[in-house]
Amino acid sequence: MGVLTAVLLPSARDIIERTQREAEKRSLAEIAEVITRSFEATDLSAHNIAALPGTIGATDSPTQFSTSTTLPYATTDASSWFAKVARLRGITPSIGLAPTAAVQPEIAKIAFNANGNPRLLFAAPAENGRQRFLLISLAGRAEQLALPAYEPGAAWFDAIWNHDWESRSAGLPAYWLARLTAAQAAAWTTGPGGLTQTSRFCVRRIVLPKFTLTVNNNHPTEQAFVSFNNTPAAFTAPANSGATVTPEILGGRLITLNRGAVWPGVESLRFHLRENASVTLQ
Repeated sequence: MGVLTAVLLPSARDIIERTQREAEKRSLAEIAEVITRSFEATDLSAHNIAALPGTIGATDSPTQFSTSTTLPYATTDASSWFAKVARLRGITPSIGLAPTAAVQPEIAKIAFNANGNPRLLFAAPAENGRQRFLLISLAGRAEQLALPAYEPGAAWFDAIWNHDWESRSAGLPAYWLARLTAAQAAAWTTGPGGLTQTSRFCVRRIVLPKFTLTVNNNHPTEQAFVSFNNTPAAFTAPANSGATVTPEILGGRLITLNRGAVWPGVESLRFHLRENASVTLQ
């Protein structure tokens, strides 16, 4: 009986852990879908999660992303990433209150996983051509598996982005090994049957493309005023200036084009930017 128990217990534990991982991956996929849909929202403060400094209007509030891998969320800010996800799901968050199961159970289901660990959303540093986000979650006991402290920068972000977290035999990124103690690293890399624990770290990668708008202004007297990021006349193509190109703009942003001798002129075009585009004024 003792031998049989010794054989069955690891198998049962593995089934439970695998079920937890798969359930958490499904939850992250659902949240990632909501995040991706938010990129079309014109309300950058309350709904659009890609509201980053430098990509929003003067009266907009940037999204509050995760800033720690260890501290649980203590309060709900109006622009917390999980508060925006809640609104997009038809849930009204209570601003200033903790997003816990006892205080805001529906918000807690977004901010925390079944193990009680916070789900974390990080935005990558700015780069050309795209904006990346990492939605991550530890589907295991936090006292057993430690995450390296958050560091703002591309190296920390890319160590997670570029690693294979699906393999049950993978080790840890070198970046992590340099930041965890030997005991912490061993907890991740040591497991039964030669397997590791790295697949218990659930990672969802989200990419938002950036695009440009080419303005061909061949009109002898009228200027083209391009508004985006909730910023009026963010880009101006002078009269008879030929082809000019805007800076990169996050995909999904509302574009309006006004024309006239002076701002605001008259609105002549309005659309969401979903690819590199061009307009002509003549």
